[in-house]
Amino acid sequence: MFNFFTNNRYTSKKINKIYSQYLYTGFHGVLMRYCHRQLESKLPNKEFKKILEIGAGSEPHISYIKSKNFSYYILEKSKYRSQITKSKSGKIFYKYYNGKYIPFKANTFDRIIISHTLEHIPDPEFFIKGLMKVLKKGGVLSISLPTDPGLFYRISRMVNQIFSFNSKLKMSALEYDYSNAIEHINSIFNLVNIIRYNYKENITESFLPFKIKLIDLNLFYNVHIVK
Repeated sequence: MFNFFTNNRYTSKKINKIYSQYLYTGFHGVLMRYCHRQLESKLPNKEFKKILEIGAGSEPHISYIKSKNFSYYILEKSKYRSQITKSKSGKIFYKYYNGKYIPFKANTFDRIIISHTLEHIPDPEFFIKGLMKVLKKGGVLSISLPTDPGLFYRISRMVNQIFSFNSKLKMSALEYDYSNAIEHINSIFNLVNIIRYNYKENITESFLPFKIKLIDLNLFYNVHIVK
């Protein structure tokens, strides 16, 4: 049986730091990397020379990209950055912003990637429209999302709470739920409806890992939007 409380009450910042370190470890890390790899599938067969990633966090998506000889820009809200500064494509460029307005000119990028980030952003519809503005005509916006609060996602969280958090992270189930409550402010159901309503004629969707087209029976939702 697991405890709902640990001895120390962590701040939300501390909880998020602990959880971000856990994301790419163990079986959870296997699933996350699978999601990254699958985001590169079903892309238009073309080279993307100038790519932007929003909120790359501890593991930027760049290592999964199949294009060659491209420039990679990472946009972060905080001064946190990963240790990656170079790749096979060349140098990575970091830029910081206020979390709302995209600080690039219109029609700048061939591709934009936002992986496991949109669920954290207030007014996601406004934010997506800002991304589409800086995307070139024919460019692709690639979005990856957890299916929170879908049924299978909630079941996997419960399993994690029982077997992982106290033993590996020293984080209680309640602290994990608290982190999700303040961080995952956008439901997957709302986000999918926003995407489909605005871009239904230009999207390619994937449901992972079971590939059944039902949010409740999967852990991840990937979509490519062509401008």
